[in-house]
Amino acid sequence: MKHKFYKTIKGRFLIITTVLILIVGAGASTMAYALFSQNLRDNQLHAAETNLQFLKNSIDADMIDVMNLSRTSRTSSNILNFVNTSRDSAAYNTITRNAIEWLNEQYLSNNATRYIDRIVVANVNRTDYLQVVSPEYSVGKPLVQLIEALPYYEELMAESDYTFRIGIQKDPFRPGNSQMFPVIRPIYDTCDNSIIGFSYLQISFQLFTEPLAQYSEQTKLPVYLTIAGTTWKITKDSIQTVSFDPGSIQDIDFQAAASGVSAHSVNAGGEQCLFVSTPLDTHDCSLAVPIPNAAFYEQLKRYLAILSLILLFMLAIGIFLVISLNRTVTRPIARLHARIDAVAKEEFAPDLSVEWDNELGDIGKNINRMAMEIQNLMEEKIHFETQKKDYEYQVLQSQINPHFLYNTLNSIKWMAAVQHAPGIAEMTTALAHLLKYIAKGTSTIVTLADEIELLDEYFTIQKYRYGGTITLEYQIEDEALLQTKILRFTLQPIVENSIFHGIEPKGQSGTITVHVCRVPDNCVQIDITDDGVGMEEEELKQILNEASPEKTHFFRQIGIGSVNKRIQYNFGREYGLFASSVPGQYTTMSVRLPETQTSDEN
Repeated sequence: MKHKFYKTIKGRFLIITTVLILIVGAGASTMAYALFSQNLRDNQLHAAETNLQFLKNSIDADMIDVMNLSRTSRTSSNILNFVNTSRDSAAYNTITRNAIEWLNEQYLSNNATRYIDRIVVANVNRTDYLQVVSPEYSVGKPLVQLIEALPYYEELMAESDYTFRIGIQKDPFRPGNSQMFPVIRPIYDTCDNSIIGFSYLQISFQLFTEPLAQYSEQTKLPVYLTIAGTTWKITKDSIQTVSFDPGSIQDIDFQAAASGVSAHSVNAGGEQCLFVSTPLDTHDCSLAVPIPNAAFYEQLKRYLAILSLILLFMLAIGIFLVISLNRTVTRPIARLHARIDAVAKEEFAPDLSVEWDNELGDIGKNINRMAMEIQNLMEEKIHFETQKKDYEYQVLQSQINPHFLYNTLNSIKWMAAVQHAPGIAEMTTALAHLLKYIAKGTSTIVTLADEIELLDEYFTIQKYRYGGTITLEYQIEDEALLQTKILRFTLQPIVENSIFHGIEPKGQSGTITVHVCRVPDNCVQIDITDDGVGMEEEELKQILNEASPEKTHFFRQIGIGSVNKRIQYNFGREYGLFASSVPGQYTTMSVRLPETQTSDEN
């Protein structure tokens, strides 16, 4: 019968193999691409972080120099003397000259001098001032009043520390659109901490743009500078403000070497770009550099090339497998199929031509063996049918034996009664009932009443054996407890243990008490207590863990340990046997069961 290619074993094998190889190859390529891309991205991010840290340190160092000059221009004794000295004072000219010389010296020795366009120090209540300007430029206006009239003067004077919160401003002393950052800080009286003057520093925008433009020239990448919410895109040839949609900025995982450095994915001009940013030490200022996408596109091309090679490799493997499978699998399977058809037609003679030296040859050998076994089974079946009736007859005989035993015991009982031997009659009756209880039914669960009935029959036999020196007593708190479910042959092994290990070694008469009561958690507890010799703790553990009980007595094939395991297996590990004993006084074996009711099951 011909099958479609994809329904044949060969076709399915080829399809599955090709698909698996394709999945594994594509998966391996994708994983390699992902790992390489991740490593490439991390390397680029760390390289950008290093460059950013270099730029940050350069700008922060210049800002520190500027802020140091601003601080010393307000706290120096020369400056404080100038601000506190009236123009009418005889020492005014000397103090002013000393102050301007000191200020020029501090200005020229500062590392950030090229970025400080102007320094002005003045008393808020006077029109005279100290000034250092680079390059020299005369304002021709009342300078103190002009500074005090600036719209951000009061705001900066009230700040606890200088920030760039007001952003970049137009130079108020020069024509055109020169941009700068004003640093206006108050000068305090050393006596009452009141404001007696101010220090004005004018920072050139080039403090930021110059190092960033140099970096852009070297890397061919722009740098983004953000000050007070305004962002500039700085390149070698241009400085322009830009804006990004806040909703398009997403943080990405990046284990930065320095604190504060973070990476973001930003939609810039319809293209998703990666940026690394870091804050400057000065408030409201940060730097960011983009990660070029060219390397990612180059990696994508390599991945597609590798994937194409994998597809070609899959095609070559598929062709090779078709040829190989046709030679090594398809033809031998056809021969095996023909051999099976021959066996179905009762041709059981071995065919050695299908016993090749490979796995399919093993199948051929098994087919030949199966044919021989079928032939043997057919012959054995005839012989089996002839013996079947003999076995049925033997089973019928085995069913007659228990009835014969019961009838014989009843005959002995009546003979004992006629001869006035009531003890023999009672013992024989007990044995008959006991054997009948053992033989009847297949259920393992009975009522407590049935189990006590079995115990009574067993104890009757033992009572005569020991000459009436042992006594069995019952204490049942509630007759309804007699309907509790219990496993067959639970109490008898415990009572037997009390007789043989408790009372018999004592050599005196003894009593066994069976106490049935309810305990918390909806449980029924049956305590079997004997007043025998008692047991040590190790003996109790040995009895409860009994693995191979003695078999010297008729019922002792069911040991105490077996009873405990059967209870836990049927009802749960919280139930079972619990023992306590005092050597020389008593031994109590407690059976704990769930309080469940059942009808008689025989």
